[in-house]
Amino acid sequence: MATAQYETRSRTVEETVIVLTLTEDEADELRAVIGASDGTRAMLRILRAMQAPEAPEAETPADTFEHEGVAYLLGGALYRDNEGDHVEFHPSGLAADGTPKARYRYGGPDCEAYDWTWSIGQAVREFGPLTKVTT
Repeated sequence: MATAQYETRSRTVEETVIVLTLTEDEADELRAVIGASDGTRAMLRILRAMQAPEAPEAETPADTFEHEGVAYLLGGALYRDNEGDHVEFHPSGLAADGTPKARYRYGGPDCEAYDWTWSIGQAVREFGPLTKVTT
């Protein structure tokens, strides 16, 4: 079933766009009608757009690792452990236990970061649960 909705987008100039949702059959029929028309510039632009629709850009998922049912962000996010210390996880490379490498910032998020000698598995096992404090 065909639907249409108005959306307002802010750019340098605000404009209202109409998003038209069609089934394949409806789109085929509309292409035929537009193609058979005398063809104003707007109609030709619509026909070209319908002949080669753009797929929506897929969002790049954040780099995450799931451990014991919890997804942890890798590379930049800081987590606080049950003693108040902060830990972050390396975006690549695994520790010996098969979970991503981790390093601590003892005392707070602005304290000096230590080497990547921990892992998510160790941090959760010894000082969990972990609470995300930044992304």
